[in-house]
Amino acid sequence: MTMQLNGWDVAALNEAIDAVRQQPEAGRLTWRSRVSWDGGFGLDVRTEEIEQLGQTMPRRFTLRGDHPPELLGANTGPTAIETVMAALGSCMAGAFAAQATARGVEIRRLEVDVQAAIELNGFFGLQPVRPGLSDVTLTFHVDSDADRTALAEILEAARSLSPVFDTVTQPVEVETRLRPAGGRA
Repeated sequence: MTMQLNGWDVAALNEAIDAVRQQPEAGRLTWRSRVSWDGGFGLDVRTEEIEQLGQTMPRRFTLRGDHPPELLGANTGPTAIETVMAALGSCMAGAFAAQATARGVEIRRLEVDVQAAIELNGFFGLQPVRPGLSDVTLTFHVDSDADRTALAEILEAARSLSPVFDTVTQPVEVETRLRPAGGRA
């Protein structure tokens, strides 16, 4: 019988950690997706695959993106900012749960409230201000018998080990390429 804690198979979690410890290159994953715009702010993001050690894990999910009518959209999906906030909240919740599990701490309930602001003056080029996220707050609601000190240590580990938290809080080199249709430069 496998031991389950917080929805995780503890042996499988430890095996995954040991596999990367023994073969560090197994820890390098490459994600691929494609975004197809269909007018206004409307678009579909299709996940394609995750690559690890030359092997691919097919992924076939579509995420719709758009804006509400008040922000010039048709309200057919969440905004890109809402998607970033969802990615941050879900990655931090997953990292928190994984760190709790690795420490043998049971979590009965975990919810993360995510709040952030953006600056439309920056997006529209009206003022020299950053258009990106600011004033980001994550509030963790945790039901556990663990004491506050243990939960704070788990939260700090989640902050330092969450890939999405790292991505939104540290500079990331992003290369952009332009490939006009028909091959014209």
